[in-house]
Amino acid sequence: MRITGLGTGLDMDQLVKESMKPYRIKIEKKGQDKEILEIKQKLYREVIKESRELYNKYFEVTNKDSLILSKNWTTTKFTSSNENLVSVTGGSEAKVDTYTVTGQSAKANQIAITEGINKDDKLVINGETFTLKGESAKERATNLNNELKAKGINVSVKYTDFAATVGENKSGFILESTVLGVDNKFTIGGGFSDNIGIVLQGTDATASTITNPSFTVDNFKAAGGKIKIGTSTEIQIITDGLTNSDIEKLLQDKLKSFKLTAEINGSNEIIFKTTDLGKGVADPKISINGVNGVFTEGENATFTNNTIDLSNISGKTITINGNLVDLTGKTTEKEISDHINEVLKAGGTPITATGELGTGKIVLTANMAGASQKIDVKVGKDPVGNPGDPDYVEPIKVVSNGQDAEMIIKNSNGGIYTHTGLSNSITVDGVTFKFNGDIPDGTSITINGKQDVTETKDKLVKFINDYNKLIEKLNTLTSEKRNKSFVPLTQDQKKEMSEDEIKLWNEKVQKGQLSRDNDVTRIANSMKEAMRNLVDGSGLNLEKIGIKPVADYQGTKNGTFTIDENTLTKALEENSEEVMNLFIKAKPTDPILSNEKKYSQTGIAQRLKDILYNETVTVASSILKKAGIEGSSTVFNNEISKSIEKYEQKMKEMETDFSRREQALYSKYSYLETMMNKYTSQQSYLTQQLGMG
Repeated sequence: MRITGLGTGLDMDQLVKESMKPYRIKIEKKGQDKEILEIKQKLYREVIKESRELYNKYFEVTNKDSLILSKNWTTTKFTSSNENLVSVTGGSEAKVDTYTVTGQSAKANQIAITEGINKDDKLVINGETFTLKGESAKERATNLNNELKAKGINVSVKYTDFAATVGENKSGFILESTVLGVDNKFTIGGGFSDNIGIVLQGTDATASTITNPSFTVDNFKAAGGKIKIGTSTEIQIITDGLTNSDIEKLLQDKLKSFKLTAEINGSNEIIFKTTDLGKGVADPKISINGVNGVFTEGENATFTNNTIDLSNISGKTITINGNLVDLTGKTTEKEISDHINEVLKAGGTPITATGELGTGKIVLTANMAGASQKIDVKVGKDPVGNPGDPDYVEPIKVVSNGQDAEMIIKNSNGGIYTHTGLSNSITVDGVTFKFNGDIPDGTSITINGKQDVTETKDKLVKFINDYNKLIEKLNTLTSEKRNKSFVPLTQDQKKEMSEDEIKLWNEKVQKGQLSRDNDVTRIANSMKEAMRNLVDGSGLNLEKIGIKPVADYQGTKNGTFTIDENTLTKALEENSEEVMNLFIKAKPTDPILSNEKKYSQTGIAQRLKDILYNETVTVASSILKKAGIEGSSTVFNNEISKSIEKYEQKMKEMETDFSRREQALYSKYSYLETMMNKYTSQQSYLTQQLGMG
C-alpha cells in the first residue's frame, strides 16, 4: 500500500495511471483481438456441432433410425396372428398382401447330461476328451464351452436346473449343436481312432533374401554406414560406438519404407530380407561399397491336405477338426465328399473335400495356406466287449434329434413358396419371415399386410425441418454484416454497464464475425446444391413429392423448403421405392464414370452424408483444422487455439513490461517525494533559525 503526495501534494497514483494509459490500451486491444478469435471459434464449433447432429441423426448407418438404411423406408406393415411362432417385417419393396404359413422351424440337436459332470470327470464330445474343471457346475459348463470353441467344435454347453424331462428335478448340462438342422449331429462318449490319413502339412510363405559373404558389419562400417538400394537411392547410418544390436535396429528403421528388413547373424554377416513374402517380389538390388548382393526369391505358402482311403471312412462316423460327419449310407467318393463339404460349410470350417470316382481316395484341403492349418480326422470305433473289460470300447451316442426347417408360405393369389434348410429366416418379395417355433398340425399362422406411410412420412418431415434449421443458421452467420463500432468490452467498461446492457453489447459484437466466411459458405452452398440437383434415374424430384423451395429465396431462408404433407403421403403410398431411391440411391462405383456423373446418380441423402462427413465429421476437414471441436484431437490442435495461445503469451509479456514501467514511474515519483520532504525540512529549519535571531 503506497502513501504518496505528502511532500509534493501531487496525486501520484493518478499521475502514474494517466502516464501508463497508452500501454494499458495496447494490452486491452490485444485482449479484444483474442476475444474476437474466441468468438469466431465458438461460432465455428456451433456449426460443427449442429452439422454433426444432423449427420448422426439421419446419415450415420450405426443409428437404427438412419435415413440411409433401406429398412427405414418400409411403408407396408405386417401383423402375425401368432408372433411367438412367426414374426414378419416388410422391406422397402414389400407390397400389401396376406399370407398363410404352415410347417416346422429348424432346431438344433441337443442332449441333457445329468451324470458324470463332476469336477475332473471326463467327457468325450466328437471324439475329443475334455476334463471338467471348476468348483461349481456353472464354472465347469463355462470352461467346457470355452474349450469347445477353442477346438472348433460346433457344440455349445450351458448349465441349467431344468435338465430333467421326466421324473424328479435334476440339474445338469444341455449340450446343443451351434448349427441348426438334423444333419448337424454330434457324439457323446464312445471310442475314436487316432488321427488317420496321410497329412502333407502346409508351409508358411518365406521372405526373399539378399546376401553376400562381403556383407559384414566391418565392411559396412568401412563403407561409412552406407547402403545403396536400386540404381540411385542411398541410405546411411552413423555406426560409431554402436553394437550389432544397435546397428540392426537402425537398419530396420531405415529400410522399413523400402519393404525391407535386416538382421545380423552370429558370424557378423548382414542378411537383408523383404517384408513382402512369397514369389514375385522384385530384387531391390542392394549393394555395400560397390559389392552387389545375391537375391534369392522367397517361397509361396502351401496348403495342408490330408489324403484318406475311402475304405477307412465309408459308412462310418468321423470327425474332422472336431466336427462330426455321419457317413452312414454314404459309400462313393462323390457322396462322401459332397456330404463332408455340406457339413463343414454349415459349421464354418475352412476345409474342402474332393473325391474323384474310382480313385478310392478322399482328399481334404485347407482353404487357407500356412503351417498353422491342421486337418485332423478321427474315425469312430465299433463297440467292443463289456464295461470293465480291458479292451472295452463303449458305443458312440450320436445326438440326432434336431430338424430342418420346412415352412410353406402361401400368398393371397394362391402362390406357394416352400422354405427348407437350416435357417429360420427367409425373405420373399421383400417380406422377411422369422420362424420361432413349430406350427401345430392342421393349423396355420395368418400374416396381414397394411399400407402405412405415416412413420416414413414423419421421418422425412423431421429431416427437412432439421435441414432447414441448419441452413438458416449457416445463412445467418454468413450474411450478417459486422458493425466494427462494437468491440469486446474492457473490464472498466463493464463496470459502468448493467448485465442486460453487457449482454446486448456482446450480441452485437458477435454479429457478423463469420460474414462471407469461406468454410461456412462452402458448406451451405454444397448442401443447397445437393438438394437442388436432380438424381438421374430416380424418376422423381423433390417438388413432385411435395417438398418445394421457399418462395423468399433472398433472405436467411435461402435454400430451405416447405412441405406439402398430403402430396408427400400420396407419393409414398403410390411409389415408396422411387421416393427411397431419390434419397438413398448409392453412389456408383464404376471407375469409368466421371465424378460429375457419379454425383448426378447419387441420392440426395447420400450426397448430404458425404458433404457433412468431409466438412464437419472427419478431423481432416478444413473447419476442424481451423477451430477444432471438443471430444477430438483437434480440441487444442487447431489454428485458432494456437493463435489464442500466442495472444495470451504476448499479453503476459506486455503485463510484465507494464509492471516494470509502472514501478519505474513510482520510483521516480518516490524520489521526487523524498527530495521535496528534504527541501521542506531544510526550509523549516532556516525559518526557525531566522525567527530566533
